[in-house]
Amino acid sequence: MRLFGCVCGQFHSTAGGMGMKGGARRIEAPVPFYVLEHPDGVALFDCGLHTDLADPADRYRQALQSQGEDVTFSADETVTAHLERLDIDPARVRYVVLSHLHFDHSGGLHQIPNATLVVQRREWEAGFDREVAASYFLPRRYFDLGHQVRLVDGEHDLFGDGSAVCVPSFGHTPGHQSLRVRNAQGDHILVGDACYNCEVVETRAFPAFADHAAMNRSLDALLTLGGRETVMVFGHDPGQWGETPVLPSARA
Repeated sequence: MRLFGCVCGQFHSTAGGMGMKGGARRIEAPVPFYVLEHPDGVALFDCGLHTDLADPADRYRQALQSQGEDVTFSADETVTAHLERLDIDPARVRYVVLSHLHFDHSGGLHQIPNATLVVQRREWEAGFDREVAASYFLPRRYFDLGHQVRLVDGEHDLFGDGSAVCVPSFGHTPGHQSLRVRNAQGDHILVGDACYNCEVVETRAFPAFADHAAMNRSLDALLTLGGRETVMVFGHDPGQWGETPVLPSARA
């Protein structure tokens, strides 16, 4: 199995908003997703941004801008473009494992028409509860597209061989999950938004909307799960996607 990391644009926010030092300093945080090429099929962990968000007039993007945030990405950063560089037909992706239902993690689903979604049951149910979805910012327009859905409760071995195991990491949203990937490249934990970046490991500066107690428990569990050689790949860490990306990319 091969593991790739792909960046689908940038999220523009303040350092403080991403749990980093610097308060109101403006930063660009990467929006990554991941490709697993397994003998039993291709899987994605998350799928980046919806292509509509490339348009400054898009209503969801305008809502972000009204909160002092924004996203930008180019045509060669879409899910489809990354997959094509890997010689993968988006129509043959077997699974999309969603860490959670936020717009920057589920937005690219419209480009992956035939995949089965693998989602924690409590996250999916939260997405269809109007009050909970509103409080955690889970917009149905990005994830309720008619895909087949496999709801899981707790840990889930995606291919049945231990190479990709979903690990519950609740708190950022009600049913957030991470993914542990073991292959010839090493032992990686794709943390998702259980921790935005390496600074948050120390600061524990979590988003205001999240369940902080649950996030602390989840992050502690993920850190314990990893060993000395384990690479923690955080949700939006600028330092992991600079000149030396933490994972090989479709551009390599």
